[in-house]
Amino acid sequence: MLSDQQLYPVTLGLALWNSQTFRDPAFLEPTVTGAAVSALLLVINRPGVARRAGHTAGSVKG
Repeated sequence: MLSDQQLYPVTLGLALWNSQTFRDPAFLEPTVTGAAVSALLLVINRPGVARRAGHTAGSVKG
């Protein structure tokens, strides 16, 4: 679908690296680090996105 590797999403890149860890264990550390960083960014940005989208509008009385 995407012909340019620069346009791949992070999750696809991590999946490709994970498939390489069986042949070359050197890919294991960048794969785990990338997964941790992407999960951390998701956790950090979730409250801000939810607030802007109005998901917390009913949770505050007043």
